[in-house]
Amino acid sequence: MGIGYTHRVTELTMQSIPIVPIVGGGPAGMSCALWLKNYGLKPIIIERVAALGGMARLSPYPNDGLLGRPGATARENAAEFARHIEQAGIETWLEVWLRRAERRADGTFALGLQSEHPPFTSSLACPVMVIATGTEFRGREWLGVVENARRLAERRRVHLGPTWVGEPGAELGSHIAVIGGGDNAFDVSRMLAEKGVAVTIVMRSREPHARPQMVDALRPHQVSGQAILLAGRTVAALEEAGDRVRVRLDDGEELVVDHVVLLLGYQPNTTEPWVSDLALERNAGGYLIVDGNMETSCRGVFAVGEVANPKHPNIVTAIASGTMAAREIQRRLVVG
Repeated sequence: MGIGYTHRVTELTMQSIPIVPIVGGGPAGMSCALWLKNYGLKPIIIERVAALGGMARLSPYPNDGLLGRPGATARENAAEFARHIEQAGIETWLEVWLRRAERRADGTFALGLQSEHPPFTSSLACPVMVIATGTEFRGREWLGVVENARRLAERRRVHLGPTWVGEPGAELGSHIAVIGGGDNAFDVSRMLAEKGVAVTIVMRSREPHARPQMVDALRPHQVSGQAILLAGRTVAALEEAGDRVRVRLDDGEELVVDHVVLLLGYQPNTTEPWVSDLALERNAGGYLIVDGNMETSCRGVFAVGEVANPKHPNIVTAIASGTMAAREIQRRLVVG
């Protein structure tokens, strides 16, 4: 149950203080909510999981790019942001998701909301809305295609995204296969090698997609034999090998490792039917297209954070984009 959460509401309508729903409670959504509250509006954060923080809440890695928070992890920063939202008295609905969104003839919006714990439905009318649904790790389809991958994921031998690798006390074993060729794949592989874990990167492309400095940082470990790079390869199947995992590659080569980590990048959370209902313009990768004020192709719908495909996606740009959208919303809705 979230901050200021109520299950008794059957319909909320626009009041003298305009309601601005924010769909998604990561750093971008929380930043937007805070600024809207400071501007005298009534933000409501709608988050489909049981806690605020978004992807930052899942990351145990230090985030040294946030001014004033040296050494703090993304997870710790997310917790501080959530505390700030609570202290500001911003209404937050947790474990609630948007099931429909309609733009009315007068330019306002009607939203349908739903929850299972406890079951309830609600409708919400608003003059504008903000989408802050962020991204998720790519690889769920991979789990369904590669033989035995999903079963081994359930046994916690195959891991989606970099989170598990950085958890304090994670039993990494002696050898890990990393699937992917981007920044995360090379950075996590370097970190594993520095911990004394042998790592094999398996990537489909012939050349890395990671930034040169990430590739260069791994080279000393390749020279020492602690890290191996297999380019132009794919995984054909996975098999149990006692308490380990046998990785069968498409060229017939086999690896026996303790864990497999999928680091295939990110994809935007824009597949919900209500996104299509609003006819929001997306790019080839599915990210929402926005203008300089973070407004989408549908007037009155703003998108902030990584769902809007920022040029430099990180916690700082997420916070900034939430602020930018709030400023434009304030300009439109607050008179005087």
